[in-house]
Amino acid sequence: MNAKNEHTSLKAIDQQSRAFFAEGTFEWTKNQNEVWLTILDGITTIPAKKSIYINLKVLAIAASFIVFIAVGSFLRFYENTISTTSGVHQIVELPDGSSIELNAASTLKYHPYWWRFKRILELDGEGFFDVVKGNNFIVKSNVGETQVLGTSFNILSRDEIYEVTCLTGSVKVTSTSKENVIIKPNSKAEIKQNGKINVLKEIDTYPEISWRKNIFLFTATPLRNVFLEIERQYDVTIKIDVESMDLYTGNFTKDKSVEDILGYVCPALGLKYVKNSTKSFVIIEDSE
Repeated sequence: MNAKNEHTSLKAIDQQSRAFFAEGTFEWTKNQNEVWLTILDGITTIPAKKSIYINLKVLAIAASFIVFIAVGSFLRFYENTISTTSGVHQIVELPDGSSIELNAASTLKYHPYWWRFKRILELDGEGFFDVVKGNNFIVKSNVGETQVLGTSFNILSRDEIYEVTCLTGSVKVTSTSKENVIIKPNSKAEIKQNGKINVLKEIDTYPEISWRKNIFLFTATPLRNVFLEIERQYDVTIKIDVESMDLYTGNFTKDKSVEDILGYVCPALGLKYVKNSTKSFVIIEDSE
């Protein structure tokens, strides 16, 4: 078809269309090709813009959610660990104003940024607690758990030993076997290896907290435990080359040297010490 004939056909179509819409006010502003191009352009471009907008909005929400989870996890699970070395005592101030005095060779763990929601900490060693009143205050260890609302108490948690001494207020002590007791001032709870709890009432609490003044009192204490305490307080190593079931009763103050202390303890049990170095000692039988 030549150009002239094509022009004639388009003109005829236009006349027919105008006749069809004769009663309306419709008028052509674009030819057929232009109309189709406009429609196709609308189909291919408008949804794409909406899709990009929606995708960016979804990504922004997802990013905000991830940041929220990350910050929340950090606040919840960030842990502060405080450890004292042998021969060192340290006072730890908690976020609510409560305080803990840690004995030598002790470790304390807690979540500082979550403290306002849950006052829970872990103790391995010995510490004296002065707790500000508030929501539950819980001290956990491998052997037992101590729960208070506001009081002062001492916890000894070393190896299989777990002892809680209440000085003011009241304390709830729970063993791993779920047995529990509530003790009042001047009382002491001891968790035994079978999970049972022994309670001592109307006791003299001074020997339990005398370590805070660097005074160490022993009453019928196994020999091994006495030398372990000397190791912790003086940062030395003591090897025991004797098999002894003896119990020791006595006391010492930390203003004395470690050699002075060993000189007090050993003769009372028929023993003597050999000094290998300033940090190392061996306990042997005194054959003289």
